[in-house]
Parts: sequence; structure tokens; C-alpha cells
Amino acid sequence: MTKTSIYFAFFFAIPLVAVGGQLPDFRASLDERGLSDAVTVFTVDATKEYSIAGRQRFVGAGFQPSVIMDSRGVIHVFFQARLDGSGDRNEKLIAHVTSQDGGKTYADLRFVNEVPVQTYAVSAFIREAPGGGERISILTSISIDETIARIKDAAKIKEQIGIDISTFTRKAATLVLEFFSDDGGQTWARKEHRGISDRVYERNGRQYYLAFINLIGQVRRVEGGPHAGQLILAGPLRGDYLPSADHPHFRDYPPSSSVIYSDDNGESWSFGGVVADDTAFAHNEASAVSIDEGKRLLMIRRRNRGTEVGKVLHYSDNGGMTWGAGRVTTIAATRCLQVLESYGDLAFCSAPAKKNRTHGTIYVSDDSGVSWTPKLIEEGPFSYSTVNRLADDYFICAYSRGHHGEQGIGARIFSSAWLQSNR
Repeated sequence: MTKTSIYFAFFFAIPLVAVGGQLPDFRASLDERGLSDAVTVFTVDATKEYSIAGRQRFVGAGFQPSVIMDSRGVIHVFFQARLDGSGDRNEKLIAHVTSQDGGKTYADLRFVNEVPVQTYAVSAFIREAPGGGERISILTSISIDETIARIKDAAKIKEQIGIDISTFTRKAATLVLEFFSDDGGQTWARKEHRGISDRVYERNGRQYYLAFINLIGQVRRVEGGPHAGQLILAGPLRGDYLPSADHPHFRDYPPSSSVIYSDDNGESWSFGGVVADDTAFAHNEASAVSIDEGKRLLMIRRRNRGTEVGKVLHYSDNGGMTWGAGRVTTIAATRCLQVLESYGDLAFCSAPAKKNRTHGTIYVSDDSGVSWTPKLIEEGPFSYSTVNRLADDYFICAYSRGHHGEQGIGARIFSSAWLQSNR
């Protein structure tokens, strides 16, 4: 059995390789249609062990990828490294894999954090560091009730992962954490965003308690309109209008969807409006982008019930403070996330087209979400995924292979020409 010792990202310093002073030429990897071959980002290998907090453990799944490309052209892929298995409640680290050659090959896995935590989705974005330069930031949510169930002792929780659970006002709360790096991902620090969850808000004319939010939809920037420059991030939430019970587990709160937003380039975040129509509890996992030159937000939500015929969209005309009634789309109603991206007049998302989480498809709309055209990008295993702009008119789709990423992470790069072909 191979045993690999990991020097965690708080301590190691691996020299970065320059990319020739210019961004990669993605055209070299694309076929005549504008689509690359599938590339392996990370492969699950149960015989490969890592030294994690004094124990030898293996990564049993690579799940829910998030991708950015920095100013030097290095592609960074982050995802949940689920330890010793692939279950939702397995302990996790945030994995980090990079490509120095425009996505043709990827380096060995490293970890952002040192101690396993009960974290959920990750969303990476790039912004200017307070002192200048480039900062890579990763937002994630930590489940407090699951942390208590695992570690139990408040003093040990504070010692091991640095969270003081006595400061939370209710059970089942979540903590939004930001991990950030100002040196291209060599070292990482962290920051707590305590102003989002575990709070009561005035929403839709009533008081609303937010117990949990999963930052799954990926950070997007509003490109124009009254909220130009604002960062938005959609996702599923758990909470309830007051008065509500103090549930012992976050999943016991009713589900819905919302956005968080930042008006200061990601330095701080605020909670938006809750979807409150008759689709609120039938759909949850959400992603959002700005459309119509920034005048509106478009949100797509995953279905939870087997009777749905398509995923549901909502529009907001006020920056996500309120959302209109849900409308059924032709995006396949698989019980799996869809992540939105936009480019010019196009909005598109990635999702499996089959219930068994295969046939990864990019759904494209050129009419603000009214109609959608499917484009198959991967026939094989394809579950939680992301689609992100790299540079110019080139994009990447990174996806989990297997129901919960039991086979790892794959990726394909495509151009806007491929996106718009045969439509």
C-alpha cells in the first residue's frame, strides 16, 4: 500500500511554475468543433493514503468541483475530498489540484485545510487582496450540528477546528468560512463570515431564521445594470419563518433557495431573499447569474420530487431581494445540481441528463432562460459539476465521476463556437 505524507497547505511552500508570461492557447487542445477530450483531474485510489491529523486515510470521492483560472493562466480545481468513503456525512477536506498547461494535465492533489471538517460545497473566486495583488478565495459552509455530533466536546471543537460553538444562538446553525491565499495557492489562511447564517432577517414581510445555507451555486459577478460589480452566490438553504422550532439537525428545517451577495468584492457578504412560492419546498439546490445586461437575475433550482418534469427557474428584478414565481424549464429534472454561467447574451448550465447521473449536458439559452438547447458533453458518469469561463470565449466543465464522485473528477474545455453550434 502506497503511503504519501502530506505537508498541509498551512505549512508547505511549493514553487509555482510560470506560464510563459501569457495565458494558455486553448485552441491547441480543442477539436474542429471547439471541444477538448475528457481529461482526468483526480482519480480515486483507495490504496493511496495520506497522513491527515495523525492518521493514515484515503480519499474516497472527489465531489462538487469549483474552478478558477488565475492571472498567470494556472487553472485551479477545488473539490470535496471525502475521506474513507463517499457519503455526504463523511469527514472532508478541501482538495486543490492545479494545471500549468491549460488543462491538459493536472498535478497531484493537495489540501487547503489541515483538519477534517463537516463541510459542504465549495465556491472559489478571485479578487484583489486588501494590500494589492491577487487573492484566491474559497467559500464553504460548516455544519455545526454535524460537527457537534462528531466531536461532541465544545473544548475539543474549538481546539481542533477553531470554532466556538457556544456563540451560536440555535441548534443546527451553519458557519460560512472563507479560505484565502495571496500566493497562488501555496499557503492558506481563513476567515469567518458570521453575518450570514444563525440570524433572523426580515424577508417577504416576515421574520425568517436562516439555519443552514450550502454555497453550491458558484460566485458570479453582475456585469451591468444597477448592481454592476456585485458578487452573487446562489444555493439551497434551510430555515423557517418565525416562530419556528429549534431543530436539532439542519435538515429538519424546511428547504428553499436564495442568494448571498457582496458589494465590496467579496470582503463581506449579505443574505438575499427567500424563494417563497409554491415551489419553495419542492426545489432547492440553486445557481444564479445576471441576465439582460445586469438588469435581472436568473436562478435555476434542482427538483427534489420524482414527479417534476423539468428544473425550475425564477427571476429577480431587485438584485435577489425577492423572487418571482417558479417556471418549469426543459432542463432535465435529475436530482443533481446545475451550475449557471453566462457569456454575452448566452446563459448556460451543466447537469446530467439521465437519472443515473450520466450523459453530462450543457443546456444553453439565448433568450434569458425562456428556452434551452441541450448539448452533450460527456456520455459517461457525470454528477455534480461546474462550468466556468477561463478566458476570452473559452470555458471549462469540471464534473464528478460517479454518483458521489467515487471515481474522481474529470474535465473538458470548450469554446463559445462549440456552445453555439447546431442550435
